Amino acid sequence: MTDHGHCPACNADMNGGSIWQTMLEQSNGDEAEADRKAEMYGATRTSGRWGRKIGLYDMGRDATMAYQCPDCRFVWMRESFND
Repeated sequence: MTDHGHCPACNADMNGGSIWQTMLEQSNGDEAEADRKAEMYGATRTSGRWGRKIGLYDMGRDATMAYQCPDCRFVWMRESFND
């Protein structure tokens, strides 16, 4: 997923940083290793971003039922289970 949307309350961007860039940093600049690790997340050098929204998990239903904004802490219900 590339576009994680915005918080419905404060309109904060829920897109985080590049997954590939994170893997590159964790791999001490080894681009081949960053490629390998990013691929595990479905990301490439040019696509794939972390999501900033916090998933609120319901163990009884075994599903993410709502999300929380890391900026304003607003909670909103998940629209469907097909996200």
